[in-house]
Amino acid sequence: MHLLILAGTSEARFIIGDVKDDARFKITASLAGVTPSPIDLLVPTRKGGFGGVSGLADYCVAHNVDAIIDLTHPYAEQMSQNAYQAATMANVKLVRYVRPAWQAGKGDHWRYFDSWSEMAQALPAGARVFLAGGSGALPAFQDAHHIDVLARGLKIGNVNKSLNFRFIESLPNKKYEDEEALFKTHAITHICAKNSGGNASIAKLHAARSLALPVWLLARPKAHDQDNTPNQFISGDIAEILRHIKDML
Repeated sequence: MHLLILAGTSEARFIIGDVKDDARFKITASLAGVTPSPIDLLVPTRKGGFGGVSGLADYCVAHNVDAIIDLTHPYAEQMSQNAYQAATMANVKLVRYVRPAWQAGKGDHWRYFDSWSEMAQALPAGARVFLAGGSGALPAFQDAHHIDVLARGLKIGNVNKSLNFRFIESLPNKKYEDEEALFKTHAITHICAKNSGGNASIAKLHAARSLALPVWLLARPKAHDQDNTPNQFISGDIAEILRHIKDML
């Protein structure tokens, strides 16, 4: 059974690691090409886009793909939508993992926004912002001259660094104490981020809670049809996703 795994997340690495040596499966991984030096997935890996819905559907037909396994980031809205439409067009199965969102707890001060621009403009003058929103957030915050921004990410791209906009090229700290020290050093007043879910970047939220810092989050994309059908299976439980993949045989 040929699985096209839309990867780039820790969940994708988990699923690939579990099924890659199962002779019943042929695995092809796909990476969007956003991360400069991605981890080797140890399976044949395709990098870059497919050319939209029709390109993805054509690829599935040409390579005899039996199922698209969508394990992309919760904010990879366009890729997930393309996968949904291409699976229907090519008449292949779709399995989609939707990572559960973080939930605010006691002592948290969270606020949601529909766009980065809305978030950036709502910040009070003189705010010192820690930005962890990926490359898509950078333009809105670079144009917000009423605030100071410390952004972190893996791909600088066309960042225009200035006195009020600095960039740290790194992964998130795993320990909340390290995030807390970073926020103290730069006198951060607001955390602006995506609600990515998972554990990879949650330390910043624990640090924000410890320091009583407000956390402003970009609202998650509105999902397409979430109903499970014979050709589509959607779950927020990665173990359930793995079981379903194996049950498809």
